[in-house]
Amino acid sequence: MPPALIVGRTGELEEIERRLREGLHTMLVGPRRIGKTTVCAAVCERIRRDRMPVIHVEVPVRPNAGSLLQLIVDRCNTVSAAPARRRAFRAVRPLVQTLLAEQGIPLDLSELGAEPSSLPSRAVLSLPRSIATEMGRPAILFLDELQRAVTYADGDQVLGDLVDLYGGATDVVVLIDGSEERVLTDMLGPPMHFGKLCDRLSIDRTIPQTVWREALTDRFARAGMRLDEHAWDMLLAFGAGRPYETMAAARYTALNARKLGERDAILDIGTFETQMGIDEAIRHMSDDGA
Repeated sequence: MPPALIVGRTGELEEIERRLREGLHTMLVGPRRIGKTTVCAAVCERIRRDRMPVIHVEVPVRPNAGSLLQLIVDRCNTVSAAPARRRAFRAVRPLVQTLLAEQGIPLDLSELGAEPSSLPSRAVLSLPRSIATEMGRPAILFLDELQRAVTYADGDQVLGDLVDLYGGATDVVVLIDGSEERVLTDMLGPPMHFGKLCDRLSIDRTIPQTVWREALTDRFARAGMRLDEHAWDMLLAFGAGRPYETMAAARYTALNARKLGERDAILDIGTFETQMGIDEAIRHMSDDGA
């Protein structure tokens, strides 16, 4: 979501952006569906506009780190496909392919046929640093839901390599988010010692209803819609300040109003359309496991 469309997170956006630009590794924690990834991705988009490379990886749910390492290779290979190259041999092959080939590692890690314990974890995790060096500016490594790696058979090795490679580094700034707060908090201490790498930053679970009212009034108005007072009371009571629930109810209310309404200059929305929107949001959240 574009930063301008994010509701009620101005402080978090500014704080995370400040930290990343100052080279401070950050772990953003909070429960599911409160906008952590949305906020982090929006900050990364701001930074990307300044031509700083961003490697965004959603950590997969897998038995070992193979899929995670492959995703890092793929994301780094996309970033390194930028046209600027300072060395002639890198004009022949993309940077990541060249760096891995020098160590006998293919772009497709499955070709190694390796056991999890022998996967090239350190070489792959070092790729963002090589990209930063090549491009002459710091890179952002954004690992979404990193706590999933704790369950990997080789998770200790991967997490330990991250701390060793980037603890105290400034050429690559690590941004982590995750929804399992207890696991993430435990990672800061032994045996993983993520506290040596990054600081913990919390995000509020809810956004004040006055903020929602102002922001959503503007959104509905832009769409040519207007809610009556009873509809507003229903919508805000259902969301209770929670981002996912509030946005889902508002979205489905608008969609249902558009289907049922006439093509007037301003489409008035009452309790009927709002209840339909809330019911649809409940079904959607149930299907989504929220």
